[in-house]
Amino acid sequence: MTPHSSPRLDVLVVDDDPFIRESIQLFLESEGLSVRVASGGKEGIELLHEAEPDVALVDLRMPRINGLDVLREFKRLAPEVEVVMATGDATLESALSAMKLGAYTYIEKPIVDLEKDLLGVLLRAAERRTLRKTNRRLQGELQLALHQLDAERRERRIGLDGFPVSRFLRRCASASESDLKSMILSSIPGESPAILYLRSESMLIPCASRAVDLPAVDAVLPTHRFSDPGERWREGDLPGVFVEHDGALMLPLFWLGELVGLIVVPCNNSATDLDPGHRLLRRIADTAAAILGSVRTRSSSTTG
Repeated sequence: MTPHSSPRLDVLVVDDDPFIRESIQLFLESEGLSVRVASGGKEGIELLHEAEPDVALVDLRMPRINGLDVLREFKRLAPEVEVVMATGDATLESALSAMKLGAYTYIEKPIVDLEKDLLGVLLRAAERRTLRKTNRRLQGELQLALHQLDAERRERRIGLDGFPVSRFLRRCASASESDLKSMILSSIPGESPAILYLRSESMLIPCASRAVDLPAVDAVLPTHRFSDPGERWREGDLPGVFVEHDGALMLPLFWLGELVGLIVVPCNNSATDLDPGHRLLRRIADTAAAILGSVRTRSSSTTG
C-alpha cells in the first residue's frame, strides 16, 4: 500500500512537542496523507470525537494525560483505530503495557528515517485496519446470508406461522436506512408501544418509537449495561417511558458479538421466560440485529 495508490489516509498526531508535531505533519502531508495534530491527550480525544482517523500516532510521555491513558480512551471510543505509540525512552514494560491495551506497535524517538521508521509503520497499521474492516464486512455478509437461509428452512417447516424472517429481510434489502427503523418497529405484533435504540459510541440513543412519544434525547442508556452477547432479554424499570407501565422488556441487539441497538416494549407482568411472545420478540430482535449490523458494517466500510 502506498499513499498514492489508495484512498487518502487520515493520521492523527498527538504530541506535546510543537517541533515534532510540525515536522511529522509536514513530512506526512508531503507524502499525500491527511494529518491532524493535537498538543496533548485532551485535545487528541476531542479530535477523535470529531472524526475517527485511520491511524493515530501518540506520544507516550505527555503531561496531564499520558500516552497510555490516551491509548486506553481511543480503544474505548474507537476500537477500530490503529494506534502507534512513540517514545524517547522505550522500555520493555512500557512496550508490553501499550501492546496489551491494543497498540499496533511503538516507534522510538528521535525518528531518524522518516520514510522507513514512520511512514512505513503508519501505512502497515492502516493496511491492517483496512483488512480487518474488510474481514468484518465479509463476516457480516456471510452471517446475514446464513441467517436468511436458516429462516427460509424454518419457514418451510412451519408455514407462515410466527415471524416471516426471509420475507422481512428481502423487504429491508431495498429500504433506506431511515425506513428500516419504522419497518423494524412495525414488525412487532399487535399495537403495543415499542422503542428502538441505536448505538452511538458508548451510548444507546432512542431513535424511533411506535404508539408512544420518543423519549428525550438525554434518556440514553450506557452500552455497558448490556455486555453479554448471549443475553436474550431482561425485565427492568424505565420510569416515565411508558405511561401505564414502569416495567419494560428490553431485548439487546447483538451482531457478531457487538451491541448495535436495543428494542424496548412494555413489560407484561404475567410473562415468563417460557412465554411464546418472548420467543417471537427475540426472533424479531435477532433479525433486526442482523439488518442493523449489516447496515452498520456497510456504512463503516464506506465512510471509514
